[in-house]
Amino acid sequence: WHMFQVVLPEERLTINRAGVMQKLQEAGIGTGVHYPAIHRFALYRRLGWGEGDFPQAEYAGRNLLTLPLFPAMTETDVARVVKELAAVLEAHQKT
Repeated sequence: WHMFQVVLPEERLTINRAGVMQKLQEAGIGTGVHYPAIHRFALYRRLGWGEGDFPQAEYAGRNLLTLPLFPAMTETDVARVVKELAAVLEAHQKT
């Protein structure tokens, strides 16, 4: 148990991951970003890999959001994170 990640459904939202992170931060919930698509790093671009070569990795790299997870986390903490994330996503659904 070292990370808990969700994949944000960017095609159904009017807000991007950075916006979701900001809204959660405003609610006192820290989040993180892990596992960007490695072919987008300079080294791999120099080796010839580019945008569109790995669309699933690019989607994950844009939309993975790491939520709080730590040993002292209580059920109340979990419920608060879930409630706040759900509220942000619901408030920013495309119509």
